[in-house]
Order: sequence, then structure tokens, then C-alpha cells
Amino acid sequence: MFKTKMLAFTAIVLGLIAPILLPIPQACAQPGTMPQPLQKQQDTAKQDNTKSWELVDDFSDEFNSPNINRDKWFTEMRPWGDRAWTPDNLSQREGSLFIKASYEPHVQKGKRYFYKLGIVQSNKKTTYGYFEARIKGCSRFPGLCPAFWLYSNGDDLNPTYPKVTYSEIDIVEMQQDLWSPITRTNSGIKHIDCNLHTRIINDDGQEVWVRPNDRPDLCQHEWIPPWDPRDDYHVYACENTPEKITWYIDGEKVAEETNLYWHLPMNVTLTLELRPPLIAWAGVDGREPVPSASTADGFPTEMAVDYVRVWNRVNN
Repeated sequence: MFKTKMLAFTAIVLGLIAPILLPIPQACAQPGTMPQPLQKQQDTAKQDNTKSWELVDDFSDEFNSPNINRDKWFTEMRPWGDRAWTPDNLSQREGSLFIKASYEPHVQKGKRYFYKLGIVQSNKKTTYGYFEARIKGCSRFPGLCPAFWLYSNGDDLNPTYPKVTYSEIDIVEMQQDLWSPITRTNSGIKHIDCNLHTRIINDDGQEVWVRPNDRPDLCQHEWIPPWDPRDDYHVYACENTPEKITWYIDGEKVAEETNLYWHLPMNVTLTLELRPPLIAWAGVDGREPVPSASTADGFPTEMAVDYVRVWNRVNN
């Protein structure tokens, strides 16, 4: 899908970048246009001329070229169990990045797997800012999860937060169709997850996981849209600050959480990963293939990413 061309004019007033736009849908904003949540913040903070929002090129991409920009994106992640990533499952065309899942039975380290997937990960790392991507889900359901997320590598630490050893912010995970022990049903196609994961050193000196299942009050955030994420592109976004984490979908705030542990350098990441019934939550790695459910039905399939844009607050 080609990006909609819009007229935009930028006026610089008192050192603040204030876009003046024709009325256009939020999802079609041009790259120089601040996202709606940032515009609202800018309007609220006009008394403060010391800071403004700046688009960060290292993490932003319109995907308009025929080839993936390897200066920005790492695409050759080694397979990790059922996450059999390959750059062959990535392509750019018609102004979008496409991440494919394909049925390709293979053996990895003596174990049989059934699918190959795609991943792009930023070469550089960042922590705070506003992150957004315009994404269309994949056609296969259930069994796959298109995702846009930030995560650290376990080595980069922040001396201000010495007990935090891992940070992960799931800006969006869609189409997971996970089982709920509360409702005793699967979540369905419209269920959107905006979750948090971290590892910390507890008071006993042990490194422990903090995740949605054991700390849903802190880590679990859900939203049910009125639309099917497979049918069209939608804008999924998150702002991470030292104080709080806020999620937005199509410019609407859908969740907010106090930022206790998400302060490490993280890579901006887009993936298409397997979910039940094609895998089971079991085994040494916590995920095992399910041979009886692993067929070619619905494959290949792709998620599409129209753009990724990252904004930082900067001092004027």
C-alpha cells in the first residue's frame, strides 16, 4: 500500500516545532508530522521553550526503498528453538516492510521444527522516547503473533537501576489468542496485548522474572478494538519516560503504567512469532513445536509495516 501524500507546513514558533496540518487521519500522518499524543503534549507545554520533540533517524524508517536498510536494521538473528528467523522471510515493496512466516520443516540441533519466520531489529539501542509503527496483521489465525517491541540484551545495564538486568516493553502483540484462566476461553482475534517483562535482583540477591502471569497488576495490559487487526493498517505506539509508560493505538491512549524497571538500553524490534496451537508452552525453552498441528494450512502469510517512527525529547 502506497503512503497517502498529504500537505504539511511546519511553523517554528518560540523554538517549538508546531505542525500546521490539513485535517487528515492520524494513521496517515507524514514523517515530519508529530503524532497526535505528542502534539497534545507540545500544546500543553508551550510555556517551556527549552525542549521539543525530534524524529530520530537511527530508529525511523518509511520502508520506501526496494531493499532493507542494513545500516539501521539487523536481520540475521540466529535461530532460537521455534524462532527460526531468516532474512529470506523479509522484503520491502509498495512502501511497506513485509515479515513472512512460511511452512518449512527443518532440523535444528537435532530437533524437528516446522516454520521459518522473520525479524528486524535496530542496530542501535535506546531507552526513552515515543515509538510508533503502522502495522497490518497477518492473515493466518490462530498460530502467529505480529509484534512491535523493545528489549535489552541482558548485558547493557543502567547504574541508576542496578537491580534491573532485563527490560522488555511490548508495544503491541496481536492475534495471540491466548487462553485465559479467568474467562476459561481463548482471547480471540481482536485482543491486543501491551505487556511488560523484566528481570530484577530481589532482596535475597536472586535474579527473578517479573512478567504478566505473576504480576498482572504491573505487567499485563489489554485492549479490545472494534476492528480486526488483519483487515487494515493501524498505528501502535508507546511512550517510555523515566516516570511512566503509556500505550496508544490510532492516537488513543489505551494503557499506562508506572515505570519501575524499564530503564535499560533496548533494541527496536519487529517480529512474526509462533503461538498455540502451533507451539505449546512447555520444554526447556518454554516453547515446544506441536507436530500434529503443524501443517501448511494458511502459509505463507505476512504482517506488513508501513513505517516505524521514533521521537525523542531534546533540549533546544
